[in-house]
Amino acid sequence: MSKGRKPGQQAEKRQFSSLYLMELARGSSHIASTLSPATQHEAIAEVLQEFRLQHGADKLLLFRDLLAQRLKDRENPQAAQAVLSFDPR
Repeated sequence: MSKGRKPGQQAEKRQFSSLYLMELARGSSHIASTLSPATQHEAIAEVLQEFRLQHGADKLLLFRDLLAQRLKDRENPQAAQAVLSFDPR
């Protein structure tokens, strides 16, 4: 049996990505522009906290995954990994 992603989960990610397009673009740009690990950590915390305040915590982990994917798409895998490793609690 394949360990691929579930079709429903993929559809939810596509829908969510479209719904929060502006937040993902702004957040990935902000994080990608940092120059040091310390400022990167601060930027990640700021982006995730802002999302939580505006949209609630229930979709925060999905937003974090999509944000990491945006950073990978921007050819910044180190920042993507930092986002995935960040505990937003």
